[in-house]
Amino acid sequence: MHHARDSLPSGRLHLLVIGDDLYATHPLPDAGSIAIGRSPDCEVFIDHPSVSRRHAVLDIGPPLAIEDQGSSNGTRVRDKRLGPSQRVELAPGDLIELGALQLVVQQRTAPVRRRRLWTHDYFDARLEEECERCELSGARFAVIHLRAQSAHAASIEDAVAAQLRTLDIVASYAPGQYEALLCETTGDEAEAARRRLAAAFAELRIEVGIGVAIYPDHGRDPDSIIARAAERARGESHDREAPLEIPETGMQTLRRLVERIAHASISVLIQGETGVGKEVMAESIHTLSPRVEHPFLRLNCAALSETLLESELFGHEKGSFTGAHAAKQGLLETADKGTVFLDEIGELPASMQVKLLRVIEERRVMRVGGLKSKAIDVRFVAATNRDLEAEVARGAFRQDLYFRLNGITLDIPPLRERQNEIGPLADIFIARACAESAREPLAISPEASTLLHRYAWPGNIRELKHVLERAVLLCADPILRPEHLPVEKMRATRTVHAEPPPPITKPAARNPTTENRKPRPTPPEIERAPAPTPDDDDSLDFKKESRERERRAIIAAMRTCEGNQSKAATMLKISRRTLLTKLDLHGLPRPRKQR
Repeated sequence: MHHARDSLPSGRLHLLVIGDDLYATHPLPDAGSIAIGRSPDCEVFIDHPSVSRRHAVLDIGPPLAIEDQGSSNGTRVRDKRLGPSQRVELAPGDLIELGALQLVVQQRTAPVRRRRLWTHDYFDARLEEECERCELSGARFAVIHLRAQSAHAASIEDAVAAQLRTLDIVASYAPGQYEALLCETTGDEAEAARRRLAAAFAELRIEVGIGVAIYPDHGRDPDSIIARAAERARGESHDREAPLEIPETGMQTLRRLVERIAHASISVLIQGETGVGKEVMAESIHTLSPRVEHPFLRLNCAALSETLLESELFGHEKGSFTGAHAAKQGLLETADKGTVFLDEIGELPASMQVKLLRVIEERRVMRVGGLKSKAIDVRFVAATNRDLEAEVARGAFRQDLYFRLNGITLDIPPLRERQNEIGPLADIFIARACAESAREPLAISPEASTLLHRYAWPGNIRELKHVLERAVLLCADPILRPEHLPVEKMRATRTVHAEPPPPITKPAARNPTTENRKPRPTPPEIERAPAPTPDDDDSLDFKKESRERERRAIIAAMRTCEGNQSKAATMLKISRRTLLTKLDLHGLPRPRKQR
Protein backbone atom coordinates (compact mmCIF):
# COMPACT_ATOMS: atom_id res chain seq x y z
CA MET A 1 0.00 0.00 0.00
CA HIS A 2 1.33 3.48 -0.83
CA HIS A 3 0.19 6.99 -1.48
CA ALA A 4 1.50 10.55 -1.75
CA ARG A 5 -0.12 12.33 1.16
CA ASP A 6 -2.76 14.96 0.20
CA SER A 7 -1.71 14.79 -3.43
CA LEU A 8 1.70 16.44 -3.38
CA PRO A 9 2.10 19.45 -5.66
CA SER A 10 3.42 18.32 -9.00
CA GLY A 11 6.80 19.73 -10.02
CA ARG A 12 9.48 18.76 -12.50
CA LEU A 13 10.45 15.59 -10.61
CA HIS A 14 8.72 12.40 -9.58
CA LEU A 15 9.72 9.50 -7.34
CA LEU A 16 9.58 6.00 -8.76
CA VAL A 17 9.13 3.21 -6.13
CA ILE A 18 9.83 -0.40 -7.19
CA GLY A 19 9.51 -3.65 -5.21
CA ASP A 20 8.59 -7.31 -5.77
CA ASP A 21 4.87 -6.59 -5.73
CA LEU A 22 5.04 -2.83 -5.74
CA TYR A 23 5.32 -0.23 -8.45
CA ALA A 24 4.32 3.40 -7.85
CA THR A 25 5.05 6.92 -9.04
CA HIS A 26 4.80 9.93 -6.73
CA PRO A 27 4.90 13.49 -8.13
CA LEU A 28 7.26 15.75 -6.21
CA PRO A 29 6.89 19.47 -5.52
CA ASP A 30 9.21 22.13 -6.94
CA ALA A 31 10.80 22.66 -3.51
CA GLY A 32 10.69 21.43 0.10
CA SER A 33 11.43 18.29 2.10
CA ILE A 34 9.43 15.05 1.77
CA ALA A 35 9.32 12.38 4.48
CA ILE A 36 9.28 8.77 3.22
CA GLY A 37 8.18 5.90 5.43
CA ARG A 38 5.57 3.45 6.68
CA SER A 39 3.84 6.02 8.90
CA PRO A 40 0.65 7.51 7.44
CA ASP A 41 2.00 10.89 8.54
CA CYS A 42 4.74 10.72 5.90
CA GLU A 43 4.21 12.66 2.69
CA VAL A 44 5.19 9.51 0.75
CA PHE A 45 3.52 6.62 2.59
CA ILE A 46 4.87 3.14 1.70
CA ASP A 47 3.32 0.21 3.58
CA HIS A 48 6.15 -2.32 3.29
CA PRO A 49 7.75 -4.34 6.14
CA SER A 50 11.31 -3.44 5.08
CA VAL A 51 10.57 0.29 5.40
CA SER A 52 10.75 2.06 8.77
CA ARG A 53 7.95 4.31 10.00
CA ARG A 54 10.01 7.38 9.11
CA HIS A 55 12.74 5.92 6.96
CA ALA A 56 14.28 8.89 5.12
CA VAL A 57 13.75 12.52 4.13
CA LEU A 58 14.08 13.60 0.52
CA ASP A 59 15.14 17.25 0.15
CA ILE A 60 14.05 18.61 -3.22
CA GLY A 61 16.57 21.42 -2.91
CA PRO A 62 18.35 22.55 -4.86
CA PRO A 63 20.45 20.59 -4.40
CA LEU A 64 18.53 17.32 -4.47
CA ALA A 65 19.53 15.19 -1.44
CA ILE A 66 18.35 12.36 0.82
CA GLU A 67 18.93 11.84 4.54
CA ASP A 68 18.50 8.60 6.47
CA GLN A 69 16.35 8.97 9.60
CA GLY A 70 17.90 6.11 11.64
CA SER A 71 16.06 3.41 9.70
CA SER A 72 16.24 -0.27 10.72
CA ASN A 73 17.11 -1.67 7.30
CA GLY A 74 19.16 1.28 6.11
CA THR A 75 19.29 3.58 3.12
CA ARG A 76 21.75 3.00 0.29
CA VAL A 77 22.70 5.42 -2.46
CA ARG A 78 24.93 4.35 -5.32
CA ASP A 79 25.62 1.08 -3.42
CA LYS A 80 26.79 2.97 -0.32
CA ARG A 81 24.89 2.69 2.96
CA LEU A 82 24.15 5.93 4.78
CA GLY A 83 24.69 6.29 8.48
CA PRO A 84 21.90 7.64 10.75
CA SER A 85 21.19 11.29 9.87
CA GLN A 86 23.72 11.13 7.06
CA ARG A 87 22.79 13.27 4.08
CA VAL A 88 24.00 12.77 0.53
CA GLU A 89 23.31 14.73 -2.61
CA LEU A 90 21.55 13.05 -5.53
CA ALA A 91 21.22 13.47 -9.23
CA PRO A 92 18.04 12.53 -11.10
CA GLY A 93 18.38 8.87 -12.06
CA ASP A 94 20.46 7.81 -9.03
CA LEU A 95 19.33 4.52 -7.50
CA ILE A 96 18.16 4.71 -3.86
CA GLU A 97 17.54 1.55 -1.81
CA LEU A 98 15.16 1.69 1.16
CA GLY A 99 15.18 -1.73 2.76
CA ALA A 100 14.10 -4.13 0.01
CA LEU A 101 12.72 -1.40 -2.22
CA GLN A 102 14.38 0.60 -4.97
CA LEU A 103 13.62 4.28 -5.50
CA VAL A 104 14.60 6.57 -8.36
CA VAL A 105 14.06 10.31 -8.66
CA GLN A 106 13.32 10.99 -12.29
CA GLN A 107 13.09 14.16 -14.30
CA ARG A 108 9.55 14.46 -15.53
CA THR A 109 9.22 14.94 -19.26
CA ALA A 110 7.51 18.26 -19.75
CA PRO A 111 4.16 17.87 -21.48
CA VAL A 112 3.88 19.13 -24.98
CA ARG A 113 2.59 22.64 -24.58
CA ARG A 114 -0.49 23.38 -26.62
CA ARG A 115 0.53 26.95 -27.04
CA ARG A 116 3.47 29.27 -27.04
CA LEU A 117 4.12 31.55 -24.06
CA TRP A 118 4.06 34.98 -25.68
CA THR A 119 5.59 38.26 -24.54
CA HIS A 120 3.44 40.97 -22.99
CA ASP A 121 4.14 43.31 -25.92
CA TYR A 122 2.70 40.76 -28.35
CA PHE A 123 -0.24 40.13 -26.04
CA ASP A 124 -0.94 43.87 -25.78
CA ALA A 125 -0.94 44.29 -29.56
CA ARG A 126 -3.10 41.21 -30.06
CA LEU A 127 -5.53 42.45 -27.42
CA GLU A 128 -5.85 45.78 -29.20
CA GLU A 129 -6.68 43.99 -32.43
CA GLU A 130 -9.30 41.91 -30.62
CA CYS A 131 -10.88 45.06 -29.17
CA GLU A 132 -11.18 46.52 -32.65
CA ARG A 133 -12.53 43.31 -34.14
CA CYS A 134 -15.17 42.89 -31.45
CA GLU A 135 -16.18 46.53 -31.70
CA LEU A 136 -17.05 45.91 -35.34
CA SER A 137 -18.52 42.43 -34.96
CA GLY A 138 -20.24 42.74 -31.59
CA ALA A 139 -18.44 39.62 -30.33
CA ARG A 140 -17.12 39.21 -26.79
CA PHE A 141 -13.87 37.98 -25.30
CA ALA A 142 -12.24 37.63 -21.88
CA VAL A 143 -8.86 38.30 -20.32
CA ILE A 144 -7.59 36.24 -17.38
CA HIS A 145 -4.79 37.46 -15.12
CA LEU A 146 -2.89 34.94 -12.93
CA ARG A 147 -0.81 35.97 -9.96
CA ALA A 148 1.36 33.49 -8.00
CA GLN A 149 4.86 32.79 -6.68
CA SER A 150 7.41 32.62 -9.51
CA ALA A 151 8.95 29.51 -7.88
CA HIS A 152 5.98 27.56 -9.19
CA ALA A 153 6.33 28.85 -12.76
CA ALA A 154 6.69 25.44 -14.41
CA SER A 155 3.67 23.97 -12.64
CA ILE A 156 1.56 27.06 -13.36
CA GLU A 157 2.41 27.01 -17.05
CA ASP A 158 1.58 23.31 -17.27
CA ALA A 159 -1.76 23.84 -15.52
CA VAL A 160 -2.66 26.74 -17.78
CA ALA A 161 -1.74 24.70 -20.83
CA ALA A 162 -3.98 21.88 -19.64
CA GLN A 163 -7.01 23.99 -18.69
CA LEU A 164 -7.23 26.57 -21.50
CA ARG A 165 -8.04 26.05 -25.15
CA THR A 166 -5.49 25.80 -27.93
CA LEU A 167 -6.76 29.02 -29.51
CA ASP A 168 -6.33 31.00 -26.27
CA ILE A 169 -3.26 33.26 -26.16
CA VAL A 170 -1.13 33.03 -23.00
CA ALA A 171 1.65 35.50 -22.22
CA SER A 172 4.10 36.31 -19.44
CA TYR A 173 3.06 39.56 -17.75
CA ALA A 174 5.81 39.70 -15.11
CA PRO A 175 7.69 37.21 -12.90
CA GLY A 176 5.05 34.89 -11.46
CA GLN A 177 2.23 36.58 -13.38
CA TYR A 178 0.52 35.48 -16.56
CA GLU A 179 -2.26 36.75 -18.79
CA ALA A 180 -4.53 34.90 -21.18
CA LEU A 181 -6.75 36.16 -24.00
CA LEU A 182 -9.84 33.99 -24.47
CA CYS A 183 -11.26 34.86 -27.88
CA GLU A 184 -14.96 34.41 -28.68
CA THR A 185 -15.77 33.87 -25.00
CA THR A 186 -18.83 34.87 -23.01
CA GLY A 187 -18.85 35.79 -19.35
CA ASP A 188 -20.18 32.37 -18.33
CA GLU A 189 -17.51 30.59 -20.36
CA ALA A 190 -14.78 32.75 -18.83
CA GLU A 191 -16.08 32.01 -15.34
CA ALA A 192 -16.03 28.28 -16.12
CA ALA A 193 -12.39 28.61 -17.24
CA ARG A 194 -11.58 30.47 -14.03
CA ARG A 195 -13.12 27.68 -11.95
CA ARG A 196 -11.15 25.03 -13.84
CA LEU A 197 -7.90 26.90 -13.23
CA ALA A 198 -8.74 27.44 -9.55
CA ALA A 199 -9.45 23.73 -9.10
CA ALA A 200 -6.21 22.76 -10.84
CA PHE A 201 -4.13 25.08 -8.66
CA ALA A 202 -5.93 23.92 -5.51
CA GLU A 203 -4.99 20.34 -6.38
CA LEU A 204 -1.39 21.44 -6.84
CA ARG A 205 -1.59 23.33 -3.53
CA ILE A 206 -0.42 26.53 -5.19
CA GLU A 207 -2.00 29.80 -4.10
CA VAL A 208 -2.95 31.78 -7.18
CA GLY A 209 -4.95 34.96 -7.59
CA ILE A 210 -7.15 34.75 -10.69
CA GLY A 211 -8.87 37.79 -12.17
CA VAL A 212 -11.25 37.86 -15.13
CA ALA A 213 -12.36 40.83 -17.22
CA ILE A 214 -14.90 40.69 -20.05
CA TYR A 215 -15.14 42.85 -23.16
CA PRO A 216 -17.11 45.13 -23.25
CA ASP A 217 -18.48 44.80 -19.69
CA HIS A 218 -15.23 45.86 -18.03
CA GLY A 219 -13.73 48.02 -20.75
CA ARG A 220 -13.36 48.51 -24.48
CA ASP A 221 -9.62 49.12 -24.68
CA PRO A 222 -6.59 46.98 -23.74
CA ASP A 223 -5.46 49.02 -20.75
CA SER A 224 -8.82 49.09 -18.98
CA ILE A 225 -9.41 45.36 -19.54
CA ILE A 226 -5.93 44.33 -18.37
CA ALA A 227 -6.19 46.68 -15.40
CA ARG A 228 -9.56 45.28 -14.32
CA ALA A 229 -8.35 41.66 -14.59
CA ALA A 230 -5.19 42.50 -12.61
CA GLU A 231 -7.23 44.27 -9.91
CA ARG A 232 -9.41 41.22 -9.49
CA ALA A 233 -6.38 38.92 -9.34
CA ARG A 234 -5.07 41.06 -6.47
CA GLY A 235 -8.46 40.87 -4.78
CA GLU A 236 -9.01 44.61 -5.09
CA SER A 237 -12.35 46.34 -5.50
CA HIS A 238 -12.63 48.54 -8.55
CA ASP A 239 -14.91 50.82 -6.57
CA ARG A 240 -12.51 51.74 -3.79
CA GLU A 241 -9.45 53.22 -5.48
CA ALA A 242 -7.82 55.99 -3.49
CA PRO A 243 -8.14 59.47 -4.98
CA LEU A 244 -5.18 61.06 -6.71
CA GLU A 245 -3.64 64.13 -5.10
CA ILE A 246 -1.69 66.07 -7.72
CA PRO A 247 -0.22 69.58 -7.84
CA GLU A 248 -2.09 72.66 -9.01
CA THR A 249 -2.78 72.27 -12.73
CA GLY A 250 -5.51 72.90 -15.27
CA MET A 251 -7.25 69.83 -13.89
CA GLN A 252 -7.49 71.51 -10.50
CA THR A 253 -9.60 74.20 -12.12
CA LEU A 254 -11.88 71.50 -13.46
CA ARG A 255 -12.06 69.91 -10.01
CA ARG A 256 -13.12 73.22 -8.46
CA LEU A 257 -15.90 73.35 -11.04
CA VAL A 258 -16.93 69.85 -9.96
CA GLU A 259 -17.12 71.05 -6.36
CA ARG A 260 -19.40 73.91 -7.40
CA ILE A 261 -21.86 71.83 -9.43
CA ALA A 262 -21.90 68.79 -7.11
CA HIS A 263 -24.52 70.29 -4.78
CA ALA A 264 -27.03 70.84 -7.58
CA SER A 265 -29.17 68.19 -9.26
CA ILE A 266 -28.35 69.30 -12.79
CA SER A 267 -27.45 66.53 -15.26
CA VAL A 268 -23.76 66.39 -16.16
CA LEU A 269 -22.09 65.14 -19.35
CA ILE A 270 -18.41 64.21 -19.00
CA GLN A 271 -16.43 63.99 -22.23
CA GLY A 272 -12.91 62.79 -22.78
CA GLU A 273 -10.74 60.10 -24.30
CA THR A 274 -10.60 56.58 -22.95
CA GLY A 275 -8.67 56.40 -19.70
CA VAL A 276 -8.69 60.10 -18.74
CA GLY A 277 -10.70 59.49 -15.57
CA LYS A 278 -14.34 60.12 -16.50
CA GLU A 279 -15.66 57.56 -14.02
CA VAL A 280 -13.48 58.97 -11.23
CA MET A 281 -14.87 62.44 -11.91
CA ALA A 282 -18.44 61.12 -11.93
CA GLU A 283 -17.87 59.50 -8.55
CA SER A 284 -16.38 62.75 -7.25
CA ILE A 285 -19.57 64.56 -8.22
CA HIS A 286 -21.58 62.00 -6.27
CA THR A 287 -19.22 62.03 -3.26
CA LEU A 288 -19.35 65.83 -2.97
CA SER A 289 -23.12 65.97 -3.39
CA PRO A 290 -25.91 65.71 -0.79
CA ARG A 291 -26.66 62.29 -2.36
CA VAL A 292 -23.44 60.75 -1.03
CA GLU A 293 -25.29 58.58 1.52
CA HIS A 294 -27.39 57.03 -1.24
CA PRO A 295 -26.44 54.65 -4.10
CA PHE A 296 -23.98 55.49 -6.86
CA LEU A 297 -25.13 53.28 -9.72
CA ARG A 298 -22.62 52.57 -12.48
CA LEU A 299 -24.09 51.38 -15.76
CA ASN A 300 -22.02 50.57 -18.84
CA CYS A 301 -24.36 51.23 -21.76
CA ALA A 302 -22.22 49.13 -24.09
CA ALA A 303 -22.06 46.05 -21.88
CA LEU A 304 -25.68 44.90 -21.99
CA SER A 305 -27.89 43.81 -24.86
CA GLU A 306 -30.86 46.04 -25.66
CA THR A 307 -33.41 43.63 -24.16
CA LEU A 308 -31.36 43.02 -21.05
CA LEU A 309 -30.61 46.74 -20.69
CA GLU A 310 -34.30 47.61 -20.58
CA SER A 311 -35.08 44.91 -18.02
CA GLU A 312 -32.08 45.85 -15.87
CA LEU A 313 -32.82 49.57 -15.97
CA PHE A 314 -36.56 49.58 -15.51
CA GLY A 315 -37.23 46.17 -13.95
CA HIS A 316 -40.02 43.85 -15.03
CA GLU A 317 -43.26 42.34 -13.82
CA LYS A 318 -43.84 38.62 -13.39
CA GLY A 319 -44.65 36.94 -16.70
CA SER A 320 -43.72 39.98 -18.80
CA PHE A 321 -41.39 37.81 -20.94
CA THR A 322 -40.04 34.27 -21.06
CA GLY A 323 -38.04 33.61 -17.92
CA ALA A 324 -39.64 36.41 -15.88
CA HIS A 325 -40.78 34.09 -13.12
CA ALA A 326 -41.04 36.89 -10.57
CA ALA A 327 -41.26 40.66 -10.49
CA LYS A 328 -37.90 42.43 -10.36
CA GLN A 329 -37.04 45.93 -9.24
CA GLY A 330 -35.08 47.91 -11.83
CA LEU A 331 -31.68 49.47 -11.19
CA LEU A 332 -33.10 52.97 -11.47
CA GLU A 333 -35.50 52.19 -8.64
CA THR A 334 -32.67 50.87 -6.47
CA ALA A 335 -30.72 54.11 -7.05
CA ASP A 336 -33.52 56.30 -5.71
CA LYS A 337 -32.14 59.50 -4.13
CA GLY A 338 -28.70 58.62 -5.51
CA THR A 339 -26.69 59.16 -8.67
CA VAL A 340 -26.89 57.15 -11.90
CA PHE A 341 -23.66 57.10 -13.91
CA LEU A 342 -24.29 56.22 -17.57
CA ASP A 343 -20.89 55.24 -18.93
CA GLU A 344 -20.38 55.12 -22.71
CA ILE A 345 -23.72 56.83 -23.27
CA GLY A 346 -22.87 57.12 -26.97
CA GLU A 347 -23.31 53.33 -27.26
CA LEU A 348 -26.93 53.42 -26.09
CA PRO A 349 -29.28 51.82 -28.67
CA ALA A 350 -31.72 54.18 -30.39
CA SER A 351 -34.83 52.55 -28.87
CA MET A 352 -33.36 52.86 -25.38
CA GLN A 353 -32.55 56.51 -26.00
CA VAL A 354 -36.27 57.22 -26.32
CA LYS A 355 -37.10 55.43 -23.07
CA LEU A 356 -34.25 57.04 -21.15
CA LEU A 357 -35.32 60.47 -22.38
CA ARG A 358 -38.80 59.86 -20.98
CA VAL A 359 -37.35 58.87 -17.60
CA ILE A 360 -35.16 61.97 -17.42
CA GLU A 361 -38.05 64.25 -18.37
CA GLU A 362 -40.69 62.68 -16.11
CA ARG A 363 -38.47 61.23 -13.35
CA ARG A 364 -40.70 58.14 -13.44
CA VAL A 365 -40.02 54.55 -14.51
CA MET A 366 -42.35 51.83 -15.71
CA ARG A 367 -41.32 48.20 -15.44
CA VAL A 368 -41.39 45.97 -18.49
CA GLY A 369 -44.91 44.55 -18.61
CA GLY A 370 -46.11 47.04 -16.00
CA LEU A 371 -49.20 49.27 -16.12
CA LYS A 372 -48.28 51.95 -13.60
CA SER A 373 -45.14 54.09 -13.42
CA LYS A 374 -43.21 54.89 -10.26
CA ALA A 375 -41.55 58.17 -9.30
CA ILE A 376 -37.77 58.18 -8.77
CA ASP A 377 -35.35 60.82 -7.53
CA VAL A 378 -31.99 60.34 -9.21
CA ARG A 379 -29.29 62.52 -10.69
CA PHE A 380 -27.91 61.52 -14.08
CA VAL A 381 -24.22 61.80 -14.90
CA ALA A 382 -23.23 60.53 -18.35
CA ALA A 383 -19.82 59.97 -19.91
CA THR A 384 -18.59 59.33 -23.43
CA ASN A 385 -15.42 59.30 -25.48
CA ARG A 386 -17.44 60.15 -28.58
CA ASP A 387 -18.28 63.57 -29.98
CA LEU A 388 -22.01 63.53 -29.21
CA GLU A 389 -22.63 66.66 -31.26
CA ALA A 390 -21.21 64.86 -34.29
CA GLU A 391 -23.30 61.80 -33.40
CA VAL A 392 -26.40 64.00 -33.27
CA ALA A 393 -25.50 65.54 -36.63
CA ARG A 394 -25.32 62.17 -38.33
CA GLY A 395 -28.50 60.94 -36.68
CA ALA A 396 -26.91 58.33 -34.38
CA PHE A 397 -27.89 60.08 -31.14
CA ARG A 398 -31.10 61.89 -30.25
CA GLN A 399 -30.71 65.64 -30.04
CA ASP A 400 -33.37 66.01 -27.33
CA LEU A 401 -31.64 63.39 -25.16
CA TYR A 402 -28.31 65.14 -25.71
CA PHE A 403 -29.80 68.43 -24.48
CA ARG A 404 -31.30 66.70 -21.42
CA LEU A 405 -28.00 65.07 -20.46
CA ASN A 406 -25.97 68.15 -21.26
CA GLY A 407 -27.06 70.32 -18.34
CA ILE A 408 -23.38 71.10 -18.01
CA THR A 409 -20.46 69.57 -19.91
CA LEU A 410 -17.10 68.78 -18.38
CA ASP A 411 -14.33 68.14 -20.91
CA ILE A 412 -11.35 66.25 -19.46
CA PRO A 413 -8.19 66.93 -21.49
CA PRO A 414 -5.99 63.98 -22.46
CA LEU A 415 -2.84 63.29 -20.48
CA ARG A 416 -0.59 64.41 -23.33
CA GLU A 417 -1.97 67.92 -22.79
CA ARG A 418 -1.26 67.73 -19.04
CA GLN A 419 2.49 67.20 -19.17
CA ASN A 420 3.07 68.62 -15.68
CA GLU A 421 0.89 65.85 -14.20
CA ILE A 422 2.87 62.93 -15.63
CA GLY A 423 5.69 63.10 -13.08
CA PRO A 424 3.49 63.41 -9.97
CA LEU A 425 1.11 60.73 -11.23
CA ALA A 426 4.05 58.44 -11.97
CA ASP A 427 5.33 58.90 -8.41
CA ILE A 428 1.89 58.02 -7.01
CA PHE A 429 1.45 54.90 -9.13
CA ILE A 430 4.99 53.66 -8.42
CA ALA A 431 4.56 54.23 -4.67
CA ARG A 432 1.26 52.35 -4.66
CA ALA A 433 2.68 49.45 -6.67
CA CYS A 434 5.71 49.24 -4.37
CA ALA A 435 3.49 49.26 -1.27
CA GLU A 436 1.35 46.50 -2.77
CA SER A 437 4.54 44.47 -3.39
CA ALA A 438 5.88 45.24 0.12
CA ARG A 439 9.06 46.88 -1.19
CA GLU A 440 10.77 50.22 -0.79
CA PRO A 441 9.65 52.97 -3.22
CA LEU A 442 11.60 53.10 -6.45
CA ALA A 443 13.27 56.13 -7.96
CA ILE A 444 12.86 56.92 -11.66
CA SER A 445 15.98 57.36 -13.74
CA PRO A 446 16.19 60.55 -15.86
CA GLU A 447 16.07 58.44 -19.03
CA ALA A 448 12.87 56.70 -17.92
CA SER A 449 11.33 60.01 -16.87
CA THR A 450 12.12 61.51 -20.28
CA LEU A 451 10.50 58.54 -21.96
CA LEU A 452 7.36 58.94 -19.85
CA HIS A 453 7.07 62.62 -20.77
CA ARG A 454 7.68 62.14 -24.48
CA TYR A 455 5.16 59.34 -24.94
CA ALA A 456 1.73 60.35 -26.26
CA TRP A 457 -0.23 58.15 -23.80
CA PRO A 458 -3.17 57.23 -26.07
CA GLY A 459 -4.61 55.26 -23.13
CA ASN A 460 -4.12 58.27 -20.85
CA ILE A 461 -3.97 57.88 -17.03
CA ARG A 462 -5.14 54.27 -17.12
CA GLU A 463 -2.32 53.34 -19.49
CA LEU A 464 0.24 55.21 -17.36
CA LYS A 465 -0.91 53.33 -14.26
CA HIS A 466 -0.84 49.98 -16.05
CA VAL A 467 2.65 50.57 -17.52
CA LEU A 468 4.15 51.61 -14.18
CA GLU A 469 2.55 48.79 -12.17
CA ARG A 470 4.12 46.29 -14.53
CA ALA A 471 7.45 48.17 -14.51
CA VAL A 472 7.61 47.83 -10.71
CA LEU A 473 7.09 44.08 -11.03
CA LEU A 474 9.89 43.83 -13.61
CA CYS A 475 12.35 46.06 -11.75
CA ALA A 476 14.67 44.26 -9.35
CA ASP A 477 16.83 47.37 -8.77
CA PRO A 478 16.16 50.46 -6.63
CA ILE A 479 15.90 52.58 -9.77
CA LEU A 480 13.30 52.15 -12.50
CA ARG A 481 14.97 52.39 -15.90
CA PRO A 482 13.79 52.43 -19.55
CA GLU A 483 14.30 48.67 -19.92
CA HIS A 484 11.45 48.15 -17.42
CA LEU A 485 9.07 50.09 -19.69
CA PRO A 486 7.57 49.06 -23.06
CA VAL A 487 10.31 51.00 -24.82
CA GLU A 488 9.54 49.91 -28.38
CA LYS A 489 5.93 51.05 -28.14
CA MET A 490 6.74 54.26 -26.28
CA ARG A 491 9.47 55.34 -28.67
CA ALA A 492 7.25 54.70 -31.67
CA THR A 493 4.99 57.63 -30.79
CA ARG A 494 5.86 60.96 -29.27
CA THR A 495 3.72 63.80 -28.00
CA VAL A 496 2.96 66.19 -30.86
CA HIS A 497 0.89 69.34 -30.46
CA ALA A 498 -1.23 70.18 -33.50
CA GLU A 499 -4.43 72.04 -34.17
CA PRO A 500 -7.36 69.59 -34.47
CA PRO A 501 -8.51 69.30 -38.12
CA PRO A 502 -12.13 69.08 -39.28
CA PRO A 503 -13.71 65.64 -38.86
CA ILE A 504 -13.51 63.03 -41.58
CA THR A 505 -16.61 63.07 -43.75
CA LYS A 506 -18.40 59.81 -44.37
CA PRO A 507 -17.34 58.39 -47.77
CA ALA A 508 -19.89 57.95 -50.49
CA ALA A 509 -21.42 54.54 -51.06
CA ARG A 510 -19.18 52.19 -53.01
CA ASN A 511 -19.94 51.42 -56.61
CA PRO A 512 -18.26 48.12 -57.53
CA THR A 513 -18.75 48.77 -61.25
CA THR A 514 -16.97 52.10 -61.40
CA GLU A 515 -14.52 51.05 -58.71
CA ASN A 516 -13.16 48.29 -60.92
CA ARG A 517 -12.46 50.78 -63.70
CA LYS A 518 -10.79 53.47 -61.62
CA PRO A 519 -7.66 52.76 -59.59
CA ARG A 520 -7.73 54.08 -56.05
CA PRO A 521 -5.40 57.00 -55.33
CA THR A 522 -2.44 56.17 -53.16
CA PRO A 523 -1.78 58.66 -50.35
CA PRO A 524 1.81 59.59 -49.52
CA GLU A 525 3.60 57.57 -46.88
CA ILE A 526 3.61 59.04 -43.39
CA GLU A 527 6.86 60.80 -42.59
CA ARG A 528 8.61 59.64 -39.47
CA ALA A 529 10.02 62.96 -38.33
CA PRO A 530 11.75 63.17 -34.95
CA ALA A 531 9.90 64.77 -32.08
CA PRO A 532 10.48 68.55 -31.78
CA THR A 533 12.85 69.76 -29.09
CA PRO A 534 12.60 72.97 -27.07
CA ASP A 535 15.64 74.54 -28.78
CA ASP A 536 14.50 73.73 -32.31
CA ASP A 537 12.64 77.00 -32.95
CA ASP A 538 14.24 77.57 -36.39
CA SER A 539 12.53 74.50 -37.82
CA LEU A 540 9.05 75.02 -36.36
CA ASP A 541 7.60 76.05 -39.73
CA PHE A 542 9.03 72.95 -41.37
CA LYS A 543 7.68 70.72 -38.62
CA LYS A 544 4.26 72.34 -38.78
CA GLU A 545 4.20 71.73 -42.52
CA SER A 546 5.38 68.14 -41.97
CA ARG A 547 2.60 67.50 -39.44
CA GLU A 548 0.03 68.95 -41.84
CA ARG A 549 1.26 66.65 -44.64
CA GLU A 550 1.01 63.72 -42.22
CA ARG A 551 -2.54 64.71 -41.26
CA ARG A 552 -3.61 64.97 -44.91
CA ALA A 553 -2.04 61.61 -45.69
CA ILE A 554 -3.97 59.96 -42.85
CA ILE A 555 -7.26 61.55 -43.95
CA ALA A 556 -6.68 60.46 -47.56
CA ALA A 557 -5.85 56.90 -46.50
CA MET A 558 -8.88 56.63 -44.22
CA ARG A 559 -11.17 57.91 -46.97
CA THR A 560 -9.64 55.61 -49.56
CA CYS A 561 -10.04 52.60 -47.26
CA GLU A 562 -13.51 53.76 -46.18
CA GLY A 563 -12.55 53.93 -42.51
CA ASN A 564 -10.85 50.50 -42.35
CA GLN A 565 -7.95 51.23 -40.00
CA SER A 566 -5.97 48.06 -40.75
CA LYS A 567 -6.05 48.71 -44.52
CA ALA A 568 -5.21 52.37 -44.02
CA ALA A 569 -2.21 51.48 -41.85
CA THR A 570 -0.96 49.05 -44.50
CA MET A 571 -1.35 51.72 -47.18
CA LEU A 572 0.59 54.21 -45.05
CA LYS A 573 3.27 51.59 -44.28
CA ILE A 574 2.91 51.94 -40.52
CA SER A 575 1.50 49.67 -37.84
CA ARG A 576 -2.16 49.87 -36.98
CA ARG A 577 -1.30 50.86 -33.39
CA THR A 578 0.80 53.77 -34.68
CA LEU A 579 -2.08 54.84 -36.91
CA LEU A 580 -4.50 54.86 -33.96
CA THR A 581 -2.07 56.97 -31.93
CA LYS A 582 -1.64 59.42 -34.80
CA LEU A 583 -5.41 59.67 -35.24
CA ASP A 584 -5.59 60.73 -31.60
CA LEU A 585 -2.64 63.10 -31.88
CA HIS A 586 -4.19 64.90 -34.84
CA GLY A 587 -7.65 64.93 -33.29
CA LEU A 588 -9.06 62.71 -36.03
CA PRO A 589 -12.02 60.57 -34.98
CA ARG A 590 -11.75 56.81 -35.15
CA PRO A 591 -14.49 55.59 -37.51
CA ARG A 592 -16.89 53.13 -35.90
CA LYS A 593 -19.21 50.51 -37.29
CA GLN A 594 -22.59 51.93 -38.20
CA ARG A 595 -25.28 50.56 -35.90
